[in-house]
Amino acid sequence: MNQTPAPPEPHYNPIFERLVNVDQPMAENLSGMIAYCLYKIAKREWATDFFQRNGRKPNETELDEYLRTWTTTRIAGAEKEADAVLLDFAGSVVDENTPRIREDALRGTFWGSVWTSCLAAFLYTVFLIGAAVILKSAGIDLLSIVQSVRSG
Repeated sequence: MNQTPAPPEPHYNPIFERLVNVDQPMAENLSGMIAYCLYKIAKREWATDFFQRNGRKPNETELDEYLRTWTTTRIAGAEKEADAVLLDFAGSVVDENTPRIREDALRGTFWGSVWTSCLAAFLYTVFLIGAAVILKSAGIDLLSIVQSVRSG
């Protein structure tokens, strides 16, 4: 029986799973994905600095040592920084679009509101007249009730 050896278990970086929950929708993972990018930037800076100091690329052991420096506190810091990046981005989008948003909000608002108010007043009046007619046909005289309340 010819058995081929099982392929070695892939060596991967567990930081991704610590920052990004793949079971959640992408939109809810955006902050984690940004935090992972911040991690990768820091790792690249570390590797570049390592190369400049040692004249060679870091080996697997040295990379694993770097990975262990990413403690829970450091992960939480990357997550907070990612949230700040998202908040800053959202603010810049709002700032860039504020004139257009204001313009869209004010365009046609006055006359649209006037017509909406007139229609609402008309429908309310029709409702009141209809209620008065129904009450009158049921033998209830609203005017006499109102006059008796006033005089009483």
